[in-house]
Amino acid sequence: MNRDIVEQVLRDYDALRRRDTDPELEAVRAAILLEDVFEVVLSDAEIDPAVFADPSAVAALVARLRGTV
Repeated sequence: MNRDIVEQVLRDYDALRRRDTDPELEAVRAAILLEDVFEVVLSDAEIDPAVFADPSAVAALVARLRGTV
């Protein structure tokens, strides 16, 4: 998985997200976006606000889920 693409998607999402929303709800929204854009399925345990705050961690997660690690 190309980290640049993941980081661009996250930057675009960050520009549109609601700042006053609960972090866990925002993590669910980010998870849905990742599932739709990168055609992966995240488990409940993988939906972690701390992971979604780090583009490198998200890129690694997407790569692992897509089997490209």
